[in-house]
Amino acid sequence: MMDKIAIVLAAGIGKRMHSKTPKVLHKICGSEMVFYPIEAAKKAGFENVVVVISENIDTALFKNEKVAIQKVPLGTGDAAAKGLDAVQSAPENAEILIITGDNPLTEADDIVPFSRFFENGNFDAVVLSGEADNPTGLGRIIADKGEFVKIVEEKDATPDEKKIREINTGIYLFKKSALKESLAHLSNNNAQGEYYLTDTLYYLKNAGKKVGVFKMERKLPIYGVNNRKELSIATKIIQQKILDSLMLSGVTILNPETVSIDRKVKIGNDTVIYPGSVIYGETKIGSRCEIGPNVKIENAKIGNGVKAQFSVILNSEIGDECNIGPFSYVRPGNKFESNVKIGTFVEVKKSFVDENSKIPHLSYIGDATIGKNVNIGAGTITCNFSGLEGHKKNPTHIGDNVFIGSHTTLVAPVNIANNAYTAAGSVINRDVPEWTLAIGRAKQVNKENWVKRRKGNG
Repeated sequence: MMDKIAIVLAAGIGKRMHSKTPKVLHKICGSEMVFYPIEAAKKAGFENVVVVISENIDTALFKNEKVAIQKVPLGTGDAAAKGLDAVQSAPENAEILIITGDNPLTEADDIVPFSRFFENGNFDAVVLSGEADNPTGLGRIIADKGEFVKIVEEKDATPDEKKIREINTGIYLFKKSALKESLAHLSNNNAQGEYYLTDTLYYLKNAGKKVGVFKMERKLPIYGVNNRKELSIATKIIQQKILDSLMLSGVTILNPETVSIDRKVKIGNDTVIYPGSVIYGETKIGSRCEIGPNVKIENAKIGNGVKAQFSVILNSEIGDECNIGPFSYVRPGNKFESNVKIGTFVEVKKSFVDENSKIPHLSYIGDATIGKNVNIGAGTITCNFSGLEGHKKNPTHIGDNVFIGSHTTLVAPVNIANNAYTAAGSVINRDVPEWTLAIGRAKQVNKENWVKRRKGNG
């Protein structure tokens, strides 16, 4: 079996995206666009991958691939040459797939028959073509019984050639020896001063080499992403596949048109996703959950039987049978054990809440440890910041079976021991022992007729 190598061309600027972010780093369903063709190539057997990038892309993104740098954007031919330099030790008969990093809709099932055609026909090079509903602006493929004839650009096409819908997808297969030879003979004698990969096909054809065309078996709405509109088209298609896969595996998604779920999200069976829910990152959701409506979850671990509605959950771990919302803000760094209630207009940050505890409404809890069977009354806040100690956030510790009265202010650092109570409206700035009721509020004073005097009536 011959060596199989993929060169992914990802150094293009992508001017039509009108963005400071390189085109191939725009995300689709949680992953940068470039990783879709990388994954497709690997699944099709091209496990040795070289990614050609520009200097403004961080090489650390590509932990499992070789990286080649194209310092100056001199065209696709030059980029392919940079990729080839990274695999010089490969055998001369190695099969090299060249695919652009803006091809997120190309899948392994498209590449496998393409590769089979290349191998069975003993070609030196093959270009992958596709059928476009609207080929305007795209290079038309002219072939004769699978043999490459030419690629006609829009500006050079005759009226009859403009009717052709078979277009160049920008995906190629080469024998390494053929690619090496043809790249060495490329010229940049053109208006742009660039080296075009398509010129290698003409060189090989004129040199008597066998150059073919393989038409993609399925038709795609786009064969590459060049602008934000095409990005949205690709996103919609990939998103639908993600949703279909989840639904076929036992997840109920009500009104899928309103739901957004990233490709790395895992959801257990018998979970229901309600309209307006967006689930991002590497979130994992268990079975029998009810998520939504209108919930945002990002990089969270959600247990079984959890209910969340009209809320935001970020980078936190939610135990089994918890109830979140409505209108809760679970900020990063929280861990809730089983059967915890985080209720209406509650914000929690970097806190641990043990099982069967409740923060039902209108509270802020930050940098806190809360024990089992605790009830936090409405309007309670932890004052965790001390301006006297710079930017230090101080901890609050609440033991088991504690009752915090409504509108309690807990001035950290403070420790509320097991089985203690605080009275409603208290400011607690000292530790509270076990079995103790803490009252921290000023004595009420009634000033009779004060209002009349203020208004000049008394």
